[in-house]
Amino acid sequence: MVENTWLHNATKNLLPLSNANDFVNAKKEWVYVGLIDNEEADFDCQLCGHKEIRYEYTIKNRINQNEMIVGSSCILKFITHLAKTQDLFYDIQNNIIDKTRLEDDKHDYWVDILFKSLDANFSNNDFQISITDQIETDGKLTINQAKCLRNFYNNLSPNEQSAFRHIVSIKLRKDFQKNQYALLKGYDKDFIDMLLSSQQRKIVQFI
Repeated sequence: MVENTWLHNATKNLLPLSNANDFVNAKKEWVYVGLIDNEEADFDCQLCGHKEIRYEYTIKNRINQNEMIVGSSCILKFITHLAKTQDLFYDIQNNIIDKTRLEDDKHDYWVDILFKSLDANFSNNDFQISITDQIETDGKLTINQAKCLRNFYNNLSPNEQSAFRHIVSIKLRKDFQKNQYALLKGYDKDFIDMLLSSQQRKIVQFI
C-alpha cells in the first residue's frame, strides 16, 4: 500500500516535468545533482510530497533541464524503482548512484562544511593543527582534545554545528580515556556527552 502511494505520487509529480508520458521512461531522464541540509526542514519533497524534509537531494532532467528537490527516503525509493526495471540512476558526470554513494555524499558534505569553518576560525598553532589533522584522519578525538573545541563549537552557525556533530566523535575505549571522562564537570561534560555514541552513553553510566 505504501509503495503504491509513493508510485502514484511520484508519477503524478514527475511526468509534468519530463518529456516521456509514462513513469518507466520518464524516470530514466533524471540524474542526480547533489544535496544540501535544510535544518529548518521547511520544504516538502517535490517527488512524493513528504512533508518537511531535512536533506534535500536535487535531481535534474537531462533533456529539458527541469529540477526537483526530493527527500532522503524518496531518492532511495527512486533508485529501487529504477532497479526493478533494470535501470540505473546516474549523476551529472554519468557515475552510478546507489545507497552507498548517497551516504558518502552526505558525509563529504559535512566534512566540507566543518573544514571550511576550521580553516576560517582556527589559529595555526601546532596544537590546533594537530587537532585538525586528527579530525581529518578519522574524526575521533580524545576527551581532552575535544574539550578545547567547546568555545569553537559555540561560535559556529547551526549548520556548522551539525557538521561538527556528524564528523567529530570521542575516543572512549581505553582506561585513560575513561578516566578523562570521570573528571569532566559542568559545561565540558555536557559538551562531551553530546558527542558520545549511543553505545558510549551506556558505558559512561558505569564510570
